Amino acid sequence: MAGQSLIYSNARVKAMENSLLTSEKITRMAYSDSLLDAIKILYESNYGGGATIDNPYTYGEILRAEEKRVVDFVREAMPDKSGLQTLLTPNDYHNAKSYLKNKFAKDLDLNLMLLPAGNIELSVLEEGIVKEEYAKLPADMVVAIKEIEDIAHEDKLPPRFIDITLDKAMYKDILSACKKANVKSITKYWKANIDFINVSTMLRCKRINADIAFLKENLIEGGEINDYILEGLYKESYDIITEKLKYCSIGDIISVGVNETKAEKALVEYEVLWDNYLLNIFKEDRADVFSVAPIAGFYTAKKIEIKMVRMILTCLKNRADLKDIKARLRGFYA
Repeated sequence: MAGQSLIYSNARVKAMENSLLTSEKITRMAYSDSLLDAIKILYESNYGGGATIDNPYTYGEILRAEEKRVVDFVREAMPDKSGLQTLLTPNDYHNAKSYLKNKFAKDLDLNLMLLPAGNIELSVLEEGIVKEEYAKLPADMVVAIKEIEDIAHEDKLPPRFIDITLDKAMYKDILSACKKANVKSITKYWKANIDFINVSTMLRCKRINADIAFLKENLIEGGEINDYILEGLYKESYDIITEKLKYCSIGDIISVGVNETKAEKALVEYEVLWDNYLLNIFKEDRADVFSVAPIAGFYTAKKIEIKMVRMILTCLKNRADLKDIKARLRGFYA
């Protein structure tokens, strides 16, 4: 990381905002007659730094190139110990999962699994996990990796144990960094994200009538909504869940998720509102050059944009109905 000043970094990010796709371009993509026509719009926008593909079905290559470009920019531009490093922490833990899964499973394409390096170089992660030399890895990650290694060596590694264990460690790592940085918007972002994840976990568990022990195993600590509240509400009716949680900061969005679950629908609108809520945390202060909001907002917007582009291209590839695409479109940062 370059350790640049916020003013200089925010001046750079204002220029980078021009790379965000406009609502007009996203709409054109959604209404494209074919997958290739939609990809041509990405070519027009210099997506992935001008990356091109021979086969339209390999559009993931363009999206990976664009994600690497924005991650590299944030790594270079963000000031040290600003709290912004937490935005790249998910890449570190995702890549740790990938190396561990590759270590204990067969026939996995590691290149397709890995994300661009976040705060930790891929070579450092690979060496630490393969050689079990953890000195250069974060303490919370090391604790999780050792727990996974112990279970794996006993041949008792459940399918989702790697994901669950590293996800919990990741949020513990992130919240610790947030506390040190003491940036309210970054902390609010991560605590809200934990709440959204935990509520969706609870609703999905209710839908399949899972045992409460399964719910407890999957809840993440550190959100504004305490774990014991969700555990206590688990066996209650949907109406009571809505009533009890309506006064929390995401109460209105929880109500949407509850209604979708009651109707036995996928959590489509809930997840759209989730992304929009997170984006709006930084959107209000995007002009404040003395805060981290412009960089955090741009990065969050770009991550949501890439998710939206991937969704549109996947729907076009599978010839999904246009209404299914429109229902999943997110808000815009610009």
